[in-house]
Amino acid sequence: MSLRSEIAEQPVAVRRLLEVGWPEARTLARPLAAGEHLTIAGRGSSDNAATYGKYLFESLAGLVTALAAPSLVTRYRTPPNFARGAVIGISQSGAAPDVAAVLAEARAVRAPTVAITNRASSLLARTAQETFLLRCGPERSVAATKTYTATCVALALLAANAAESRGRSALSLAGLVESVAEAEGTERDADRVARKIGKARAIVVLGRGYEYATALEAALKIKELARVWAEPYSSADFAHGPIALLETGVPVLLFGARGAAQSEARALSRTLRSKGARVYAVTNDPGMAELADDAVLLRAPLSEALTPISFAVVAQLVALCLARRLGRDVERPRGLSKVTRTR
Repeated sequence: MSLRSEIAEQPVAVRRLLEVGWPEARTLARPLAAGEHLTIAGRGSSDNAATYGKYLFESLAGLVTALAAPSLVTRYRTPPNFARGAVIGISQSGAAPDVAAVLAEARAVRAPTVAITNRASSLLARTAQETFLLRCGPERSVAATKTYTATCVALALLAANAAESRGRSALSLAGLVESVAEAEGTERDADRVARKIGKARAIVVLGRGYEYATALEAALKIKELARVWAEPYSSADFAHGPIALLETGVPVLLFGARGAAQSEARALSRTLRSKGARVYAVTNDPGMAELADDAVLLRAPLSEALTPISFAVVAQLVALCLARRLGRDVERPRGLSKVTRTR
């Protein structure tokens, strides 16, 4: 099975998880919602999904959420106190020893733990008190695609149900499958953007708010598949110094959705172009698309909180198309394997 075919499976994978996972998420979210805080542990793409989860749990459920530092458990032997909170561990393979170690530490102080994984028999699933299965089917390509988007959907389901448990407004996931299907069909637009990026040696990747996680994941996919140095930033952090490094002709991949950060994304696009950057947008805002040098414009209606899921699919296609144009082998990325075990 090829990377492109696994990207194509995402609408079906998202639909399946929404249909089967909602009742399960309702049960799993209750102990998460009852705590005073939440910690999410992951590595690589899973850590990028965890960043998305932080925004979801804090904005929807009002639950203070931290990203774990696994080395504090496995190397420094100075773990934080997870008591009175809960811990989510994310690993598509479930084979990450340091993520499992964080869950084991949390269980030692009787904190509720949930594993999000694609493998029911994995180390992570065995370590956690509860498991939320992604149900994606085998993912054979080295670069995570369908497991990444499914993880984001799982986090959205858990956060929406945690919000309800805490007496807050829930998030509607209406339109998500349609939006992911639309995104999966944008390969021609993604290839046009990749052609314009050309043989650039470095790319700046930006997003704000919910889209920060998308910027992180897009940059990782470009580095993995195309072997191009892609540097991700929150657009707010980028303005606090790194923007000084911007040179004429540098490509910037900008993720921006309609909503709270919309006007800022438009203003940033103007600023970047005034400095000579070539701005390529992934957006559902027609106004932002017009301000960019080129754009992949999604039109399916979707909550701002969910756009990182469909935008990530476009990011995968941009990375894939860029890799193809550079002659990279996307099925066997150099120096990478499907499972990486950090301790």
